[in-house]
Amino acid sequence: MDPTITPADLTTAAEPETLGRYLASIKPAHDHMGGMGHHAGHSSSVRTAEFEGRQIKIVTTYEVTVDGKPLTAGLDVDDDGMLSCHGLPAYQFTSALDTVRELIRKFPRHFPKGQ
Repeated sequence: MDPTITPADLTTAAEPETLGRYLASIKPAHDHMGGMGHHAGHSSSVRTAEFEGRQIKIVTTYEVTVDGKPLTAGLDVDDDGMLSCHGLPAYQFTSALDTVRELIRKFPRHFPKGQ
C-alpha cells in the first residue's frame, strides 16, 4: 500500500459520489460497441452459419434511445436469437425492450426522469 494514502483518504475516495465522479471521468479502455465505428445508440451483431453448403450471414442492428438520448450499452444477439447486453453480462433476454427495461431498473441514476 502506498504510505502516502491514509485510511481516511481511502474512505473518502470510496464514497459513492466521489467514486462515481472519478469513474465517470475515465475514458473507456475499449469500445463496447465492437470497435466498428458505431456511434452512440447503435449496436450491431453479426451471426454466421453454414447450412447445406451455403453461408448465412445475419447482421442485426439496434438504434436505441431512452427519452430521446442514445443508449450506449451495446446489445448483441447470439446464434439462438437471445439478446445480451454489456451492462448486464450475466443476463439473457428474448426482447430488446425487456433488455432496456432491465437496464433502467438496474441503473436508474443513468436514466433520470424529466431531463
